[in-house]
Amino acid sequence: MGWTYEKAGVNLAKHWEMHSIAREIIHGIANELGIRLIEGGFTRSINLGNYEITLHTDGVGTKSMIAWSTGRLEVVGWDCVVGNVNDIACDGFTPVALTDYIAISSNDVGAIHKVLVGIRDAATKAGAVLLGGEVAIMPDLVNGIDVSCSVLGIRRMRVAGDVRVGDVVIGVESNGLHMNGYTLTRKVLLGRYGLEDEVCGDRLINWLLRPTTYYGDLLIKLYDNKLVKAAIHITGGGFTKVRRVIGDLGVRLEVPEPPCIFEVIREVGNVEWSEMYRVFNMGIGLMLIVGGEYVDDTARIIKELGLNYWVLGKVVEGGGINILMPNGFNVRL
Repeated sequence: MGWTYEKAGVNLAKHWEMHSIAREIIHGIANELGIRLIEGGFTRSINLGNYEITLHTDGVGTKSMIAWSTGRLEVVGWDCVVGNVNDIACDGFTPVALTDYIAISSNDVGAIHKVLVGIRDAATKAGAVLLGGEVAIMPDLVNGIDVSCSVLGIRRMRVAGDVRVGDVVIGVESNGLHMNGYTLTRKVLLGRYGLEDEVCGDRLINWLLRPTTYYGDLLIKLYDNKLVKAAIHITGGGFTKVRRVIGDLGVRLEVPEPPCIFEVIREVGNVEWSEMYRVFNMGIGLMLIVGGEYVDDTARIIKELGLNYWVLGKVVEGGGINILMPNGFNVRL
């Protein structure tokens, strides 16, 4: 048997159980306070006057270990902001402000400066002001650095999410691994290669520290033009994230050949295809669900913003995520 995420130390079933506990507490607090929560695919929000507001938190994860070991820390600042913005933009929210939390093992002013430069660049790109944050120097607790952000988003009206059988699924390219699956990736690849070794035509370090693609402008434009019914940021959990927006329906997808780096992870780690699509984005960082009549307009906007895309398939009756690969192998999640 080959590597799995669980063997690498991450049990997705336990992770979902943790989420279930959190959901129970979240709804218990809201009920006790008499506040109505509005559920989205990636966010929860509340009404505030004529707006809905959301507050979303995410961190960079073990990608930061590689960035720390090489001193290339700007990418973790960028990723912590962009990962959050992509999530809330999938539910039609525009980012307006953010805060950060940086935990570090030493008094390394230069390292903090690099992270904050990355946060600055991403915040400027997203149009969100940085209100402040926390730098915690904890040599007895932290080994290296950990970075997370919280992003405040607003929207004026509810985004329609009436996903139906026959709707079209469009995939938008990723820029590599983004922020997810690094615990498994490190176990598999760093047991075989050094960071300076050439893999797939580039140094491995460059593959592992590629910044997460920013989808915020694309999503806001698509929602403003009422082209998209739902959007899925393909992060932790891989293609299973689609379930967040399709409910009891299913999808049938014909996916492109995954980028070389994912092929290497699979081959070196002897990882099952189903596990690959459950953990990684496999070259597709964002999925859009649109009515058939809006495919061309959606594709035009994607291209205008300099991104590649694929028409992957359709929403179908019955649950399940069916993935047909170019090699003829079928994956069902």
